[in-house]
Amino acid sequence: MMFEVKTVKETFGIIEDNFSDYDLDGEWVGIHEALDRVVCKDIIANEDMPPFNRSSVDGYCVVAADTFGVSEAMPAQLKLVGEVGMGEKPGFAIKRGESAYVPTGGQLPSGADAMVMMEYSEDFKDGDIFLNKPAAPGNHIVYKGDDVKEGTLVIKKGRRLRAQDIAILAGLGYEKVKVYKKLKIGIISTGDEVIGIGDKPEGAQIRDINTYSIDSLSKKMGMEPVRFGIVKDVYDDIEKVVNESLESCDITVVSGGSSVGTKDVTVKVIESLGKPGVLLHGIAVKPGKPTILGKAKGKAVIGLPGHPASAFMIFQVFVSRLAKTMEKSGDGLHPFVEATVDINYPSNNGREEYLAVSLREGKDRCIASPVFGKSGMISLMTQADGFVHISRGSEGLNKGQKVKVNLF
Repeated sequence: MMFEVKTVKETFGIIEDNFSDYDLDGEWVGIHEALDRVVCKDIIANEDMPPFNRSSVDGYCVVAADTFGVSEAMPAQLKLVGEVGMGEKPGFAIKRGESAYVPTGGQLPSGADAMVMMEYSEDFKDGDIFLNKPAAPGNHIVYKGDDVKEGTLVIKKGRRLRAQDIAILAGLGYEKVKVYKKLKIGIISTGDEVIGIGDKPEGAQIRDINTYSIDSLSKKMGMEPVRFGIVKDVYDDIEKVVNESLESCDITVVSGGSSVGTKDVTVKVIESLGKPGVLLHGIAVKPGKPTILGKAKGKAVIGLPGHPASAFMIFQVFVSRLAKTMEKSGDGLHPFVEATVDINYPSNNGREEYLAVSLREGKDRCIASPVFGKSGMISLMTQADGFVHISRGSEGLNKGQKVKVNLF
């Protein structure tokens, strides 16, 4: 396939067209293990929450009409008929002219339709309580089903579960939830010059950085990485390992070998694996223009640039989009902050750019500073807190311009 550069929008479209119907199995997990997992079926409330009318304050339940017009000078005098213990069902009802103590979270006796906070009560006298604050019906009461109604949609299919989602599942009594299995991602580093991190470089050799950055990013995104090690730039060797990865993994990432040149074997390997083969070779983006995306045996194969900084950025933008598409979690909202650029930054026309920036607190705003360095330097990423997307055709950023910084 020729080196046909695609736009970012076209690349996202290719991902959607080819991988949105990926068949990922589901599994049941305990909710204590479900954080950051993607729900594979709608979850419907099987009961009301709360299951009874409860007080949201510490105080006295009343029939609201008994408190209309009261004040400190003219309090309501009500007969105290009981006290509700936490976790207890009241064994009495409230009628006009009566009141009872109810703690925060306690169940309201039938007949009561409001609560008066304890600080608006006065001393008892002959079994009566004096309340000096009027209450409207429903004051400080959480009614049965106010939080969640039985039969309503609680969590939609495709939601990546957060701590608050786990909390509502616990409240409804769900001990287990069905989620998609974690995507397995095979990681392969290629290059005659690449050596293990425990080896000492000689001559023009470099340690394998990409395996470990991709492994870490994969885990952060909820995937299960499988490391296949370092492979020399030999067609047969790369083909063999890619096939091994395709047998057990949903996504295979090959770093290195994606540039157009004599050593470019990744494209040939992907094409040899079956239709449709290479879907794109090149994205109009900086960094990472020579990125490859292919599909073989129904699975995704990606060729990342060998430069660690480029591979890191492309993974953040495009592989994360691919993973969300395959696990049907949607695009979602990438964590971001708004910041002000502190210098003028000219950008390349014709290519979208993902600019690494560092963040610092200003007097009344967050300040974003572009991180400068020579191409491919991984130290740029360690200095950066996130990246700014500069659209295609833009002349760049102006000092003082407000930007959206996607956080790493």
